[in-house]
Amino acid sequence: MENKDWNVLYHSRQKKVEEAISSIQSNQKVFLAPFCNEPQTLVEELVRQKDRLHNVDLYNVIIGSPCLYADPSCYEHFNIRTFLSSSHLKGAFLNGTCDYLPLNLSEIPRFIEVEKVDIALIQVSPPNEKGYCNLGLSVDVVQTLIKEANIVIAEVNSQLPITFGDTFVHVSEIDEFVISNRPLITIGGGVPSNVEMAIGRYVAELIPDHATIQVGLGKIADSIIASLKNKKGIGIHSGSITDSVLELIELGVVTNEYKEINRYKTVCTTLTGTEKLYHYCHENPNIELYPTNYTHNAAIIAQISNFHSINSALEVDLFGQINAEQVGNYTMAGVGGQMDFIRGARLSKGGKAIIALPSTAKKGTESRIKIKIPFVTTIKSEVDYVVTEYGIASLFGKSLKERAKELITIAHPDFREQLYIDFERAFL
Repeated sequence: MENKDWNVLYHSRQKKVEEAISSIQSNQKVFLAPFCNEPQTLVEELVRQKDRLHNVDLYNVIIGSPCLYADPSCYEHFNIRTFLSSSHLKGAFLNGTCDYLPLNLSEIPRFIEVEKVDIALIQVSPPNEKGYCNLGLSVDVVQTLIKEANIVIAEVNSQLPITFGDTFVHVSEIDEFVISNRPLITIGGGVPSNVEMAIGRYVAELIPDHATIQVGLGKIADSIIASLKNKKGIGIHSGSITDSVLELIELGVVTNEYKEINRYKTVCTTLTGTEKLYHYCHENPNIELYPTNYTHNAAIIAQISNFHSINSALEVDLFGQINAEQVGNYTMAGVGGQMDFIRGARLSKGGKAIIALPSTAKKGTESRIKIKIPFVTTIKSEVDYVVTEYGIASLFGKSLKERAKELITIAHPDFREQLYIDFERAFL
């Protein structure tokens, strides 16, 4: 498309936010761009117009969003359908106006193709000289949304970084544009506790030089990354990268030189951090973002030798089954990419699947290692190691009795004797 043609098209499709959101009607399916790329100007206007809307299904994948649509005033207007939950949704869950879809992140693009989304609300950069906008912070499922949704409304935010990978979209693929210039959603890392740092050190023992890693989010993840500072030639192929990953890059620990694919590139689907991270990734060809059906695809991950997936959990049973989603009737997180990366690690030559978690919950009054767990995210045959602040449980190739012994050994000392007694009663 000639420069003058796309420019005319771009300006003709610009709308005031009130007019753009008026395209949304009751009983429609609306999908919000995930993670820190959720378009806040569009969301704020959607909430303002809630009184004219009923039975609107809102699909989201939450990291960092304030979830304005989960306010009690929105209960009778929106049905929230989330793939990755947040504490902001608890009230909507309890009210019955939020439901959880347990789907691997790699499969959400396929879900979108089947589900027939009416409206996609996304965020992009202003177009470049050839008419291409950039997805900036996150690619995730947005390329599929752009192709499949009936109407695509984009918030054009000049503060988005320009990133590389599969991040560009032409203005001709977007139906309406709303211009904004506002700060991006950021997530800062906290200071890991002594328990979390101990977990990080144990996990680091399992990571050899030249390995490629995937690490989740949170203080345990940050402690693991901080414990890798003496490693060499580490690669990154992950769901997200954070400020702590940036530190490893700047130290020369992350080089990506031993990866068989995307060599010398740090690969993720989303950036989850502060302005420092976003600024570093702006126009940086060494950082590449791709959709989840690439980053989380086990067949892709299997091409990388020594791939180590490192994820967390809420609780583990004595056979090694993992619950990373739910406590009681409340979904705290989601399947996310845990099973995607575990499958990839198991198919990778020299790969390992690692679960890291504190030994206790509720200020030390409850063991996270239990006889039984009510919800299973990852089955026992898929996990190689479980790590707590008390050490490493090696599960691969172990019998049920051997697994129980390994896991009791890394439980908190206050609960070990009772775990062993309960295990004998229940299974021996």
